[in-house]
Amino acid sequence: MVYIDNIYIAGKTLEETNQRLRLVLERIAEVELKLKINKCKFFTQHLEVFGYHVSKEGIQVIKDNIEPLLKSPKPDSLKMLRSFLGKINYYNRFLKNMAVILKPLYDCLKNDHFSWNAECDIAFVKIKEQLANTTTLAHYSNDLPVILSCDASDCGVAAVLSVRSSDGIVKPVAFASKKLNDTQMKYPTIEKEALAIIFGVTKFYEYLFARTFELETDNSALVRIFGPKKGIPKMACKRLQHWAIFLSGFNYCIRHINSKNNPADYLSRYPVNDKSNYKHPLLDCSELSVINYMSLSNFESVNWKDIAKETSKCVLLSTIMRYCIDGWPDKSKLSKDLKPFFDRKNELTIDQGCLLWGFRVVIPEALQNLIMNELHSSHFGINRMKQIARSYFWWPTVDKDISNITSSCLMCLENRNAPEKAPLSTWPCSESVWERLHADFLGPIYGKMFLVIVDSYSKWPEVFLMSNITAGKTISIFKDVYTRFGYPLHLVVDNGPTWTSNEFKEFCNITGVKMSFTPPYHPATNGAAERFVQTFKNHVKKIVDSGHNLEYATNLFLFDYRTSVNRTTGVSPAKLLFGRELRSRFSLLRPQPISTRLQMHNEKLKQYYQGSRSVLFNVGEKVMIRDYRNKAKKWILGQVQECLTPGVTYMVEAQGRVVKRHVNQMLKCSVTI
Repeated sequence: MVYIDNIYIAGKTLEETNQRLRLVLERIAEVELKLKINKCKFFTQHLEVFGYHVSKEGIQVIKDNIEPLLKSPKPDSLKMLRSFLGKINYYNRFLKNMAVILKPLYDCLKNDHFSWNAECDIAFVKIKEQLANTTTLAHYSNDLPVILSCDASDCGVAAVLSVRSSDGIVKPVAFASKKLNDTQMKYPTIEKEALAIIFGVTKFYEYLFARTFELETDNSALVRIFGPKKGIPKMACKRLQHWAIFLSGFNYCIRHINSKNNPADYLSRYPVNDKSNYKHPLLDCSELSVINYMSLSNFESVNWKDIAKETSKCVLLSTIMRYCIDGWPDKSKLSKDLKPFFDRKNELTIDQGCLLWGFRVVIPEALQNLIMNELHSSHFGINRMKQIARSYFWWPTVDKDISNITSSCLMCLENRNAPEKAPLSTWPCSESVWERLHADFLGPIYGKMFLVIVDSYSKWPEVFLMSNITAGKTISIFKDVYTRFGYPLHLVVDNGPTWTSNEFKEFCNITGVKMSFTPPYHPATNGAAERFVQTFKNHVKKIVDSGHNLEYATNLFLFDYRTSVNRTTGVSPAKLLFGRELRSRFSLLRPQPISTRLQMHNEKLKQYYQGSRSVLFNVGEKVMIRDYRNKAKKWILGQVQECLTPGVTYMVEAQGRVVKRHVNQMLKCSVTI
């Protein structure tokens, strides 16, 4: 291990240590570093590091290091006192009774001015004596069972991390304690004991996570609540449920021990004033309590005594408390106000004059407005206010009241976020091409502006480079488009000055085109044009960045976009607009079909064959046919007996025999021959 300018080499045996030492020295020699022999220690069985003396027996305080502390004079200012306590706190893991000894010194820090008294003198001397007589702490080991003992008192929580050696002796590894703040001191006893467990697990998190350990507490109820083999009680308070969920991430067995056998009992009664800011991220929200919540606002002085007093005055709650004691009548005999409580009768309890549903206090009607106004003083949303309310108080209409106070608060309404989006409402599907067009201006892109026109049915895009975006120039472009494709029925545009100008509106009136404008700051209404604008920008920029000019990039993109399949329609824009696919540069890669090749072949045959005669012969008709038997006499008289292929081949009788002849071998003759 290397720490700053120190190199630590360790081994379990002398041979292993020697081998590793040689490897390190060889590496140092390779890079030409030099070591001072008087600063090196070889084959030692103990180390002095970080102010501690470390050996196989454990960890001890280095006496020379604490000598300045033992000889330090009494502090004469708050600055010197804080410095002294900071140095003492470095050795807190060795000082088992540090909290009770330092209490007068920490009390001295609470004053605005330095006030040293006799109790401070006694504490100053005792802490030096304890520091001079510290015990040895055992080494932590993954191979030994680990024990975490936790306890709480009215003013603090404490934990002791220990290991059980192979001979069964429990040896402390570290002590830890923490003074409770004003809010935590008001926790119920069971929650203080639970907080001690969370403090211990968080403090020694690196030693406990991902391994099995034993958890000890002197509160038997927590054994059931935090027991890993039992479910979390349904009516346990939210804070305990939260902590139980946190502990579920650890592998432990929990057991109950007597207070007299709990090593953390003393530390919890005299805790240190822990100034550390370390909190586990899962536990940050668990420190919220109703007492702290009230103290951070202008809440009037309301406590459980006031609630008990108003509960006794409330006819409704007094009746419910009587039913809880004497028994409930039949539900049909109860009024409408009592039925919500009847449904929860098995979970209603009475504690010091207050009615509780589980761990939530039932607020009497006289205090409901006060509680509700205070709950809304932070102007939280409905969900967060309901979350807070469900942790502390309840009445039958609390959820409805929370919704009402939010919707009636002008401050919240003026500063609220945008509401949840409405369900998507699409334009009516066009029934034919060039029925509805979506238009928008694009740019500047590379210093140029473009006009984009998209047909909603076929998704066919038209893009024009614009020297300016005035109404006159835009109308000129639309006239050119209408010349080729005709007038549409509907045109969707945004609220730009070009579209809203009287000149362009008059042009649409003349051409009989209905105009629709999108709502301000809501471009999604003109989604067809807006989506194509994004696609055009992304792809054209990529093509230009590849080394082509803007005109080439625009034409290439438009051609490929028009001839490729659109994901919405499933066919290409060209197919829908023209009823056919455009022949592209990729069409040359596809072999021609057989029918096309045959047709082209036949056309070539007809082209090269020099024949234009077209003639038909009827059955029984006299004809002259070619005679190949007599070279001196080329043609002989015959009569058509059968037509095989009209205009092509026939069967002809001549001179007592029937022969097959092609029309090129036959001549018409007079019937009177």
